[in-house]
Amino acid sequence: MKRATIFTLLGAVIFSILTTWLAPKMIGWYVTPADQPAALSCQAAVVGAMQRLVQTQMIGTILGAVIGLALGIVFRAKPVPPPRADVPATPKA
Repeated sequence: MKRATIFTLLGAVIFSILTTWLAPKMIGWYVTPADQPAALSCQAAVVGAMQRLVQTQMIGTILGAVIGLALGIVFRAKPVPPPRADVPATPKA
């Protein structure tokens, strides 16, 4: 189960990075009509907006990681002292 969880998280991170990198280009390509000249296209505006979206996502991700790390340090588990050796109530003779 641990291995499946690791592969799931690794796949999610890899594909998240891949889609973040490719999505603005693909959406810009999708909204560009093939039969109109470039002057009538809104590709530049769409690609610019998508780049700003990706930048905002990256800033939010980094900010969330920093806040999560800070909270993890603040609320980390306190070390548990080792158990005491049992002392018998009556001494052995």
